[in-house]
Amino acid sequence: MDSLKQAFDVLRVLRHPAMLRLWLAQIIYLSLQFTASYALIVLISDATHSATMVGLVIIALTLPLVLLAAPAGMLVDRMDRRKVLWISNVIRAVATAVFVLALVANSHQLYSVYLLAFFFSLVGLFFSPAEGAIIPSLVDEEELLPALSLYNLTLNISQAFGLLLLGPLALNLLPSLTFNIGGHQFPFTPIEILFVIMTVLYLFAALLTATLPYERKQELLEQEKQAEGQEPMEDVKKLFANWQVMRTELVDTWKLVSRDSTLFDALWQACFGGLVMLTIAELATIFVQRLLQLPTKDTSLIFAPAGIGLVAGSLFVPIVVKRFGSTRTIVMGMVVTGLGFVLLPLSQTLFQSLYPAHWSTAPLFLLVIAILTAIVGLNLDFIVVPAQTQFQERTPDSMRGRVLTLYQAMFNGGAIPVMLFMGALTDLIGIRSVIYMLASFCFLAAIITGLRATRRKKRKQDEPPQEDEVMPLVSSRQ
Repeated sequence: MDSLKQAFDVLRVLRHPAMLRLWLAQIIYLSLQFTASYALIVLISDATHSATMVGLVIIALTLPLVLLAAPAGMLVDRMDRRKVLWISNVIRAVATAVFVLALVANSHQLYSVYLLAFFFSLVGLFFSPAEGAIIPSLVDEEELLPALSLYNLTLNISQAFGLLLLGPLALNLLPSLTFNIGGHQFPFTPIEILFVIMTVLYLFAALLTATLPYERKQELLEQEKQAEGQEPMEDVKKLFANWQVMRTELVDTWKLVSRDSTLFDALWQACFGGLVMLTIAELATIFVQRLLQLPTKDTSLIFAPAGIGLVAGSLFVPIVVKRFGSTRTIVMGMVVTGLGFVLLPLSQTLFQSLYPAHWSTAPLFLLVIAILTAIVGLNLDFIVVPAQTQFQERTPDSMRGRVLTLYQAMFNGGAIPVMLFMGALTDLIGIRSVIYMLASFCFLAAIITGLRATRRKKRKQDEPPQEDEVMPLVSSRQ
């Protein structure tokens, strides 16, 4: 009953029309973002059969966020976030339309894949922090925590839905079409049709975000500046001109995080879970091709259960956290995720010895792999969702945009070496060894999380009582 009440409290924030529109736009944007990422990965994987080249796609998706995330977050805190949201979606729609034209003109020019990935990341610099930071202005104060929980829940569900369900299924189910325009034949592959659909959906998301209300504090700020004879965007211009302001605000943001060990741990734990998920996406097609010896199109059959596990995990997280606490839930998620990774290659070895002729298509083997990927997906939620909820709760509203961009910078800064390292290492030593390495990282992260939590608890217990807590004891003794 308690879990049902919590679920109702989370969904109750959708009674606000503006919050409902933002939520629908978030579902569309995130699902499309991760669907596009999967499609780009498949496009490069089929063309090159190289894990390293696939890793470069992930890097193109993350590099701008590393280089420019901090100044972008500061600008978002000073701009009309509603405009940032709808303009970002319009720009994405234009980019996907141009990408389709580039593929139709020459499907072998893979540079357009990397350019689109880079451009998507560039737009996301402003969209993601604006989306997270606008939520407090759309709901009542007492509804902020449920609204942020819904934000995190939607983030994880959409990521799973786009990356592990919608992307694979769309490329399997969409047909190839040929259009005759002016006597010329223009063939459209499933990937190109997918991006045409995405163009339309991005425009719909832009419409939803364009109807959001102006933030009241932004209106008041602009009114004050107009009364003083200043232009509303003058502080943005000053921000670009004054790098000292940027440096100071960066330092303030880092001080906030470094002084709060729980906030710091929540940031790196959320980054860790996201990087594991990103690595799975990068190596999914390689895993299917090399370890399972199946065609790339069967990726959806293997990894759709992981997406289902991620969705189910989002629903179970509140129940598990309430019973075990956030830290234990995160540690459990890391340990079980590592065990799931270990069992994947071991299962392949076992069934290859049992069914030498047709082990890769044995129904029992495919069922075991599906169960293991579902377990991994489920437990990744036990890492990411509690960690994201913690750092949202512990961040003041005035700095939420900057902390969110710091999270993006940490995540994407880690993504670049991880994607290059894992891709190159997979080509060098094989997918099996890389899976065991992922498992080791999960176990190591669990140990670090447990040790830091224990040390934090002990330090809190060893702190001397406050003066107002000591005085009653002294009085009672007297």
